Amino acid sequence: MTYDSMTLLDLKKLCKNRGLKVSGSKDEVIIRLMENDELNNAPAQTVTYSTPIANMPGHMPVAPQVIYGRINSGGIALPKRNDTITSVGSVIIIYGIFRMFWALVFAAASPSGLGWILAPIAFIVAAMFIFGGILMTNEFKNGVFFVFVTFLISGTLSIIFTGNEINPLSISLDGGGSLIPLSIMCTLLGIGIAGLPLLFSDNDLKEGWPPAIERILNRNSSEKNEISCPQCGNGLLVPSGYSGKILCPKCNQKSDI
Repeated sequence: MTYDSMTLLDLKKLCKNRGLKVSGSKDEVIIRLMENDELNNAPAQTVTYSTPIANMPGHMPVAPQVIYGRINSGGIALPKRNDTITSVGSVIIIYGIFRMFWALVFAAASPSGLGWILAPIAFIVAAMFIFGGILMTNEFKNGVFFVFVTFLISGTLSIIFTGNEINPLSISLDGGGSLIPLSIMCTLLGIGIAGLPLLFSDNDLKEGWPPAIERILNRNSSEKNEISCPQCGNGLLVPSGYSGKILCPKCNQKSDI
């Protein structure tokens, strides 16, 4: 196995699978894995599956590729996914869809009143839950924090608009406020569920944002540092203080910084 060709995130996942320490730079992690290989005198647990493109039917104008991951029943190599992150993210998405449906019901069925007025706000909150859940299913740590903030906003609105008239932002129909603790408990429960990946899968979470969002954020960043692509040496401008993955437009390879 060639550890140098693997990303730091994949190397840390490999360390975690072997029960080794996952912290440190890429060189330190590689040394730790090599020492473990010598100690156990056994091949690494992660298997490299590759198919020479030249031996496949037809002609494809691409170079041979190597895919790291697992083999499914059809013999196709797929990237390894963390079940905890995916499951929690899916629950958040389902919850957001339910909240969006609830908001649409008020928008369509309430001719007037507080519920009809608050329906657009409830729709936005529901969209935030769905967006955060999608980030989590794609294993972005910022997705967890985004869901945290959304639960805090949702819980605050639930307390503010507690009253005798039913509305899409509050679960309480008590004007005296005796059910406000229930709103607080539901908010804390949601934050606890969303935070499970930080407890059990923190090393598998990706830093930063998806590439499309990163590009938008980078446009608004005035301070950038020039670095060289580790793969081809091409000069790249990276926002000051950025930490995560970068994609070189020249060689189309991802690298960690």
